[in-house]
Amino acid sequence: MNSILCGVLARCVVGLAFALAGGCPGRQLFLSGEGDGDAAIFVLGMITGAAFAHNWGLAGSPDKVVEGAVQVGGLSTAGMVAVVLGLVVCSLIGLTMRQAFAKAEV
Repeated sequence: MNSILCGVLARCVVGLAFALAGGCPGRQLFLSGEGDGDAAIFVLGMITGAAFAHNWGLAGSPDKVVEGAVQVGGLSTAGMVAVVLGLVVCSLIGLTMRQAFAKAEV
């Protein structure tokens, strides 16, 4: 999978996850400061997710100079798999919760 395509898909996963959570991360951070427990769990989940992504090599690596030559960074194969898996999981959650939300609204 192309690195640019994976970057676009990663942004789609982020947008979909934030839409499912009910708002942007800044809003959730402010709500958690106001005492909203759901928002606090969301913020803790973001921090935990970032730790997993960096510790397990799912995040992209920057370009670096190795022995005088530039080594181009980018996404690892595991990171690309995580992006596709995240898109599938968020889509399934969105599709299954849509029906539950429609019933609760009536």
